[in-house]
Amino acid sequence: MSQPALAQPGPTPPPPEATERTYFPELDGLRFIAFMMVYLFHGGLPPGIVSRLIGRSAAGALRENGGYGVQLFFILSGYLITALLLREEARYGRIALRAFWVRRILRIWPLYYLIIAIGFGLIPALEGNLGTPGYRNMLRNHLIPFLGFLGNWSMALVTPLPDWLSVLWSVCVEEQFYLIVPLLIALVAPQIRRPLVAVLIVGSIAVRWMCAQRYGSQLMIVFNTFAQFDTLLSGVLLALCLGSDRDRPRLTRWLLWLQWPLYLAIGWVMSQPHLGHGTPWHRTWDFVWVWLCGLGVVIVAVWGQGWLRAALSHSRIVWLGKISYGLYMYHEIVLWARGRIYDVLPWIPKKEELVAIGALSLTIAVAAASYYFYERRFLELKRKWTRVPSRPV
Repeated sequence: MSQPALAQPGPTPPPPEATERTYFPELDGLRFIAFMMVYLFHGGLPPGIVSRLIGRSAAGALRENGGYGVQLFFILSGYLITALLLREEARYGRIALRAFWVRRILRIWPLYYLIIAIGFGLIPALEGNLGTPGYRNMLRNHLIPFLGFLGNWSMALVTPLPDWLSVLWSVCVEEQFYLIVPLLIALVAPQIRRPLVAVLIVGSIAVRWMCAQRYGSQLMIVFNTFAQFDTLLSGVLLALCLGSDRDRPRLTRWLLWLQWPLYLAIGWVMSQPHLGHGTPWHRTWDFVWVWLCGLGVVIVAVWGQGWLRAALSHSRIVWLGKISYGLYMYHEIVLWARGRIYDVLPWIPKKEELVAIGALSLTIAVAAASYYFYERRFLELKRKWTRVPSRPV
């Protein structure tokens, strides 16, 4: 009789948390797209380079409206945070608020306070501005609010800051948002959440309308937490309606056709001159058209099939999205350094283009070094507080 073959050992099964990880790599790709929109808006690349890559009209539109990449960051934050909280509630029956806030602290605070130290201390020292009346006024008006994540309000009510510090306003808005979302999920009955979020979205639009009617300055809209909350809440509503389950074949089939009108709508909206400016109507509703388009892109990226999801899931794009927090936080500092370097360099052919490409490369290098040698030390501490794993550290 032949002996039965010995069973070959199969591959070691992954730990349970690895199979239950809530992670969408294509949304990391979207984060990089959001960063590049902001980078172009801030003049990171000369118009000539951008025009040769995507055409003059598209380059002009991105230069004018690329700042709405921040809205895409907001949508992604609202959606992903809520999806993770809902998964945690489904698994454990409750939301661990303390663990959530500790995770946010470990992700946001280390780099945020490093940029504050650089922006309020190092750069003014290098410029020789320490002790000047303007520097003392900046400290008096902005330092304490920014230390408490309220700097967007000091920018709205007092005066804007230099570019290398002004990027922090959106982090302040998100930190204020992170105080609200877990409470909404933890304390509000499931059947009431979606109507409540819809009401809050309408309230935020109403606040923006009142600000547009009352204030001539755009600062009271752009830096106003309550006037920006509808964008963040739109991501929350998306998570409440669709969750994070990718197995939605009917939606995927519909998106095969609906994605094309969406791309046309995005092209039309982003090509409009001076989005969010002009009449109170535009200053109020242009933000809505932007976040509706942003929601559509997220839906196609998560549940669609085709070129967009494949492009956003490319390993290099995903990696750039992984370090996008650093890209966003450091890019204005690098652009400040670029200006100083440009002034001292002798003339060389294509000087502006070469310096611009070098600045983008340096931004990526600095963000990568910050992630691997500074931020990741704190991210590894998150494991103790993680209940629903998301992106691997």
